[in-house]
Amino acid sequence: MPAKKKRRRATRHTSQPHNPSMSEAEIDILRVFVKSALRPRETRTADVSFDSVRISFSRQEWFKANEEMHANAREFRLLKYFLDHEGEVVSREQLLRDVWGFDRVPETRSVDNYILMLRKKIESNPSKPKHLFTLRGAGYKFVR
Repeated sequence: MPAKKKRRRATRHTSQPHNPSMSEAEIDILRVFVKSALRPRETRTADVSFDSVRISFSRQEWFKANEEMHANAREFRLLKYFLDHEGEVVSREQLLRDVWGFDRVPETRSVDNYILMLRKKIESNPSKPKHLFTLRGAGYKFVR
């Protein structure tokens, strides 16, 4: 379908007033769904390895020292986000917006909890990380 027709079609559907009975949480869930559906496929299929860690995003497999690690979809998305922003300082707000899909930043410990889980799966000594660093007051930084 030509891009012009797609735009017209999208405008027609989005110009309708939103349903006022939907809660903000339901709207946030819809935003997350739409963002993940629009995410390019090729960013989900790369495989990566560093130290004793080997990850296949296309097969959703995660190994550390040849032992399979059980990881959920958000852990895969979080690590993929850090890989895409390797060497950059990434704030909690960025993670909540780009990985969790929130437009407004809620008060939550989810990021901290997921960082701890991620460290256990990628670091040989999670209490002395070599790859995923906390930069107090700024955010997190990932390096291979």
